[in-house]
Amino acid sequence: IPHILSFLVTVPYEETSPDFRATLTHVFPLVSKQFYSLCKSIDDLWAVCVNRLVRFQPDLWGEAVYHFIQSNAPQDSDLSSINVSGQRNDRFVPLLNKACILMQRLLHSTHHAVSVVGTSSIHAHLYRHLLNNYIRYDMPVFFMPDDLIVRGRTLGFYFFEPRYRRLIWEVMEPYPVEFRQGRIPNEENGITNPPMFIYAHRSRLQRGYDACVVQVIHCIINPNGTANIEVVPVEHVRIQKVYEQVDMNDHLYFAKVIRMTKEDQDDIERRDFQRIYPSLSMN
Repeated sequence: IPHILSFLVTVPYEETSPDFRATLTHVFPLVSKQFYSLCKSIDDLWAVCVNRLVRFQPDLWGEAVYHFIQSNAPQDSDLSSINVSGQRNDRFVPLLNKACILMQRLLHSTHHAVSVVGTSSIHAHLYRHLLNNYIRYDMPVFFMPDDLIVRGRTLGFYFFEPRYRRLIWEVMEPYPVEFRQGRIPNEENGITNPPMFIYAHRSRLQRGYDACVVQVIHCIINPNGTANIEVVPVEHVRIQKVYEQVDMNDHLYFAKVIRMTKEDQDDIERRDFQRIYPSLSMN
């Protein structure tokens, strides 16, 4: 049975559809108790899916594996030695073994008991960790419709609404005060993790619609709380959930989003361009 299932299993978000249901998590476990146990404990089933994600979505899941190893491998160990070169789609696949070793060590060093690690797929744990730490995330949302957003094209905004005053303050608060007074938050000025938020530019702010993550490149917060900012879109994402903080009443929205492959992002910009300029073609 496991051999047959290995040709049929899929995991959530493996396809481009926003539907998160997949055979390994939402179909086969419901067939019987035996299938439920197989889907939970047989590592080969999860390994097939994780390998496929890394092989066919290297700019997304492959990069996630790479950053996971960089963030968790001890500097003086063999695991920290990683070499990814070339443009082949399978260039990240050799890193999976190191990632699984690190994942197992991470599980043993946290609240997971040894028995739990031993009875559950290590590739399943790795998949969930990559998904929740590198593939999807929560951020505050600035909502204003715009027909065409292109990555790398600078945008300027003036934030005066109370909810967006709070947005930019919370986004910039972790950084030294000079970055709220016009200093550019980049690597030259010691910022390796620049301030970002979600710009929801579609006509609806809801699940299934795409949005974009923008990086703040210039910010001046005025004494009255209003702000003049410049941002640059860095990637398109798909909205999974929109919510408000229960303890606030300014209607600042937050969203859980999931990242897209570079091909999907290119398609979004191409379709928008062709819709706005139907007589032109975009190479």
